Amino acid sequence: MHPWVIEVEKVFRQNSNPEYAKQMAAYMKYNFPYLGINTPLRKTLLTKIKSHTPEPELSQLKEVVLVLWAMNDREFQYVALYLLQQNLSKLTPSDIPFLLELIPQKSWWDSVDTIAGSIISGIVKKQPLALNTYLADCILNENFWINRTAIIAQLKLHQKTDVQFLTAAILPHMDNKEFFLRKAIGWSLRQYAKSNPQWVIDFVHTYQDQLSGLSKREALKHIKF
Repeated sequence: MHPWVIEVEKVFRQNSNPEYAKQMAAYMKYNFPYLGINTPLRKTLLTKIKSHTPEPELSQLKEVVLVLWAMNDREFQYVALYLLQQNLSKLTPSDIPFLLELIPQKSWWDSVDTIAGSIISGIVKKQPLALNTYLADCILNENFWINRTAIIAQLKLHQKTDVQFLTAAILPHMDNKEFFLRKAIGWSLRQYAKSNPQWVIDFVHTYQDQLSGLSKREALKHIKF
């Protein structure tokens, strides 16, 4: 195991808080066990560890992420996401398949939204052609978290959003009763409305009978009529 991972595990376990762990697990619907390390403390601990133990190099990144992803306590998946975000500027479209493989494993909104809405979206912002090359097959994937990924993969693109792809990602799922898909549709539209509110208004009007109330409310949330 990489020395940095060994140090992270040791320090995190030393700073575990059973009471916080119960609260954090409850907040996440008991999908994962926690050590009870909240975000501010996690950041502080990682900064201290970095001062004396080098973080993995880019060539070691995927291997280390997989090790962290396999660990039981949820904080270690957060550390893996931290590493990916730290290296975002170095990631390329060819890394997207690896990121997509992580999503169905230990899926929940916290990890999926970071991978899709932050990391993959950041890659697509740099290389827009990656959208259709790597994410088109996600639209009709049997895993709804992968569908959600396609829907929110352009959150960072703003005015450069590919509306044809966004439309294609949304349309097959408008009548799906899955909360996380309905929320994703509204979120992606709300984000794009910051750059092109009229397009979003027109989209909601066109598909008002198919879109869920949640999706419509979220889409139009910050638009002033």
